[in-house]
Amino acid sequence: MVISLTHIISFLSAVLIGLITGLERTSRASKEDEIKGAGIRTFALVSMVGFLVTFVFKNEVELLLITVLIFSFLFISLPILRRIKGSTGLTTSNALLLVFLIGMIFGLGRPILGVVSGISLLILTSSKSILHNFADVLSKKDLMSAVRFLIVAIILVPIIYALGPIHPLIGPGRVFDPLQALMMVLFVSSISFLSYVVMKVLGPGKGLQISGFIGGLVSSAAATASISEKCENITGELNSPGVSILLANTSMFIKDYVIIFTVAGYVLARDFFLPIILLLFVTGTFILFFRKKRDLMSTNSDSLEIDLGTPFALMPAVKFAILFSLIWVSSYLLQNYLGGTGVYMVSIGGLISTTSVSASISSLYIAGEIGALTALSTMLLAFGLGSISKVLIVRAYNKRLAEKVTFPMLALGTISFILVLLLN
Repeated sequence: MVISLTHIISFLSAVLIGLITGLERTSRASKEDEIKGAGIRTFALVSMVGFLVTFVFKNEVELLLITVLIFSFLFISLPILRRIKGSTGLTTSNALLLVFLIGMIFGLGRPILGVVSGISLLILTSSKSILHNFADVLSKKDLMSAVRFLIVAIILVPIIYALGPIHPLIGPGRVFDPLQALMMVLFVSSISFLSYVVMKVLGPGKGLQISGFIGGLVSSAAATASISEKCENITGELNSPGVSILLANTSMFIKDYVIIFTVAGYVLARDFFLPIILLLFVTGTFILFFRKKRDLMSTNSDSLEIDLGTPFALMPAVKFAILFSLIWVSSYLLQNYLGGTGVYMVSIGGLISTTSVSASISSLYIAGEIGALTALSTMLLAFGLGSISKVLIVRAYNKRLAEKVTFPMLALGTISFILVLLLN
């Protein structure tokens, strides 16, 4: 058998992953004052054995037999060793088994899979505190909502895909694609859920303004309502809550731009870049103005926690799907019966959710149903209406806070409308 440079690199890579994994486990055991189950050299040797087994034994029967024997030995001996040493953790034992398998993967001539597996193992073994924080901050209700949502999604995706075209206008590649709509709901909900987790991990102690920004990624309308309600009984100036609402609007712009770029592609995102930068600049100017008033910390508002509800609950997802579908279908019908001007009417959906409008219009644009000018104008109108709707939301909960945010929000809405006039 000729040993090539590829074999040598694969062997060294397997040993290196074993060494790094062993180093991480040894370091953690030392920091947490735990009993060390297996050290650096043990991990390196096990990965080396895994590589050599697959490299030497090319016969499938022999390879399977040797693998089963070694794996069985490790599987039986590790719990015994752990019991003798008084260790209760399972991570090190399981990591040792996985290092053996990763060594085998390299020996089978699949270096990319081996590297990916090794990196994944290292990320998991070194992220104990992060994962524990994740488990602590999410309630049982949050987790069950996410599980139910994913179960429904997993069931619906193959069913919708198997149905195929069910109408000349409905189906894959048609005017309304249910599968694309479902994938859009999953995409947007995933962004919202990740933002929700980050906000939970940070906690209320990190400040209302950070929570406002991250809350805007989940739902800017819900974040605005929660901030307004929480600050209702706060005395003194309300600059900090005002900044939080502006930050929620800022993250809404960013989130929608990411959706536009992801769904519609580079061309539409490029055309939309200057308008979004202008809106972000104006919002940033108002934020700096509020922050210059050094009474931001004169109230106890920074310790408040925003209530948003889990974004993976089925009802919000169903509402988004319905709104997304209605805007999509309405845009198509208005485009065909009233032309590009008719599509502008769906921007009224921005009063409820600018994200729904952005996602729907981007989908229609990439499908070739509407042009770039119509798409840009409709989304800007939705942004303008969305900014104005925040004033109504704040006023419903807190009139004092509404006095702070009315001018900035109306200014953002006005600028959006002016941009539409300039484009047309």
